[in-house]
Amino acid sequence: MKKLLKYSLLIAFISCQNKPFEISFDTYNDYKTETNLRLTGWFPNIIKSDSYNLKSGSHLGSCNFVKFNYSNNKTYDSLFLNSTKVPLFSFQQKIKKYDELKPNWFPDYNEINNTDFEIIKTDRYDIARKKSTHEIFCFCEN
Repeated sequence: MKKLLKYSLLIAFISCQNKPFEISFDTYNDYKTETNLRLTGWFPNIIKSDSYNLKSGSHLGSCNFVKFNYSNNKTYDSLFLNSTKVPLFSFQQKIKKYDELKPNWFPDYNEINNTDFEIIKTDRYDIARKKSTHEIFCFCEN
């Protein structure tokens, strides 16, 4: 039943390309056991086994927003220590540019600050970690 729902969402996405394609997984296990790469391919490859509440809102041809929570700081500490840093202003400007497409679960550009967020670049994603709430927000332009 769950797979049927996901395939129905995929068909709806193809027929309504001006609307975002939204996909979510409650747990890492739900995400990892999904065999359809079209559904999991919207997520960056940094997701680890302590991840949960995974969400993606994708706009074909323009951008993709991703959010997930994590429970173990050490899992992401080395990633954020060893990756290319993204300036706060640069990340804010990208989010502001696509403000009308941004899902309500992704922070507004003016809520992202240097006090609580670290921002890096991996692959094609800009990735912001909100340290106080153990959330990771990812954004990429297509």
